[in-house]
Amino acid sequence: MLLMLRALFTMRYLQQLIREGKLANERISIYSILLYVLGFPCLVLVFFQFYLPELLITYSPLLLYGIACGGIIAILVISQFFLWYFTTIFNYQEQRYLYITMRSLYRFYNALFLVIIIPVVWYVRVPELIFYVYIPLFIVVFFTFFIRFLRNINGTSRIHFFIYFCSLEILPYLLLINLLIINL
Repeated sequence: MLLMLRALFTMRYLQQLIREGKLANERISIYSILLYVLGFPCLVLVFFQFYLPELLITYSPLLLYGIACGGIIAILVISQFFLWYFTTIFNYQEQRYLYITMRSLYRFYNALFLVIIIPVVWYVRVPELIFYVYIPLFIVVFFTFFIRFLRNINGTSRIHFFIYFCSLEILPYLLLINLLIINL
């Protein structure tokens, strides 16, 4: 776990993580995915609590939490399917492991940020922390993940990767933001 934390800041630890083992098969990866799937809907509920309280009155918070968990799981499953499809069609099987490792690290960092920010926002009652702290951290880690992956791939068309990345990594978040803006 300490190696995963250090990998965010230096390429040497990231290279060591990539060389030493299959991070996606480790338990820490499964725990980080589980924490991400359970934590991100909590952030959505906290957001609804402060900005759309009538939604929580109309619908049960447990129902909204279940729908949000289902949405996150659907995004993860669809993303994994298209990753397999993308790497099979364009014959990039050797880069699949690197991408899965980078995604595991991204989910791990995001889950850590969620574990810290959700209780702080809930108990301090300052929902703006979501916008001023979590979203910038999310964007920085997201683009760090993107840039590091691009630096580590060999023999992969950057255009193919960019098309995949935009359609399956950025588009779901843009759709969620669009749905929230429409409902506001």
